[in-house]
Amino acid sequence: MKTLFRFSVFINFAPILNLRMKKEEISQQQYERILECFMRSLLKNGLKGTTMDSVAASLQMSKRTLYEIFGSKEEMFLEVHSYYHKMTAEKLSEIFLSSSNVMEGIIKCFLFNRDLMSYISTDYIRDMQLLAKKAGDRLFPSNHKNHPQNLYDILQQGVKEGYFREDVNLMIQCRMLMIQMESLKRTEELFPSDISLLEIFDSIIMGFLRGISSEKGLLELEKFMPTLSSLSSLSSSSSAFQA
Repeated sequence: MKTLFRFSVFINFAPILNLRMKKEEISQQQYERILECFMRSLLKNGLKGTTMDSVAASLQMSKRTLYEIFGSKEEMFLEVHSYYHKMTAEKLSEIFLSSSNVMEGIIKCFLFNRDLMSYISTDYIRDMQLLAKKAGDRLFPSNHKNHPQNLYDILQQGVKEGYFREDVNLMIQCRMLMIQMESLKRTEELFPSDISLLEIFDSIIMGFLRGISSEKGLLELEKFMPTLSSLSSLSSSSSAFQA
């Protein structure tokens, strides 16, 4: 089976060269610890709410050292974004390829992404959108627009396995899903304040899956409903980025 999502970030040559020169002076474990600390702050506070001072203090290192490694907060953000997109893509691929069928793989990938979503703030999403206008392909890969096609290929396999309906235009559904996911960037504008980002994410994914599932697919989806229902009743869940 193909990977559910494909991520890569293109960063220009000079920052990479400087980064590699400095990375030789620290261990991979130290480097990943820096990225994890920065990512936790980004998810909670957004880019504007994350300062090099606060990250340095959390890591018990000087702000100067961080600037020597990354050059700027924006370059650090791009490196963190690239690292975690790669890590997430590898994890999703592992989950999907180890699943017994397409429906199970999609649901388990949804649960993994849901866990990450539980720690993402609207500030992070808003800052991502603003930075995307400046960074372009350095933030989003050149094949970013191919995501509907990638998902479509997976769903077509699900049709062959009998989990998804043959009478549904899956490409339209895939593109509609992408449009709905884009609405998460405008949560504060489009939804009442008492509706959380996680509730919106759950509704989008579950509505999508129910709409395209065959009877066989709905039965498979039903197997995961106790897990999904228990998660929906929680105000928060554990995450890979939890301190």
